[in-house]
Order: sequence, then C-alpha cells, then structure tokens
Amino acid sequence: MSDSNPSQQKVSLESLDQKPAPLGRARFFILCLSLLVMVLITAWPHFLGSTPETMNHNAAMVLMLGMSCGFVYGIGFTPKLRIWRWLFSAWSALGLMLLGVLMRVMV
Repeated sequence: MSDSNPSQQKVSLESLDQKPAPLGRARFFILCLSLLVMVLITAWPHFLGSTPETMNHNAAMVLMLGMSCGFVYGIGFTPKLRIWRWLFSAWSALGLMLLGVLMRVMV
C-alpha cells in the first residue's frame, strides 16, 4: 500500500488549477484569424484566382493547411507528440497562412 497523503495530492491539483492558461489570447487570435480565412475563401473564392488558369492551387493548399492548423491550435487541442505539437502551433499556423497569402499576392 502506498502511504501518500491525500492532502498533498489535493494541494498539487489546486496549484495546477490556479495557473493561467498559456497563450490564451493568442489562441483566440489564431482562431479568429482561421475563421477569417475560412470566410474569405468561402465568400470570395476569386481571391485565389478568377479563372481556372489563374487559380493558384499551391497557395490555396498552403492557406488551407494554415487555417486547419489554426483551428486545431485555436480550440485548445495540444497533441502529445512533439512533431504534431510543432505543426499545430501558433507559429506554424501564422506562418502557413501568411505564406499562402504571399504566394497568391506575389504571383
């Protein structure tokens, strides 16, 4: 039998509850930015190209990948594996969305 004190466990759980959520505002910002990209692509698909010949599929792919990463990060999901945490981080979501917009604007 373990001789652990229940009051110690309670104290450690209480200390976890009192820590502020890391990057709470950044999560909200990334979620709103992902929603903005979703509305932009849905309401104004000509942003990605006006005709099939001028459509930039690579920019659309990168922009939507960044949007998806932003949704995963924005709702608060944190994967356990390091590679997935890196992919679904705020920096990768922002970078992919910015890269997608730049790919479309520069071409």
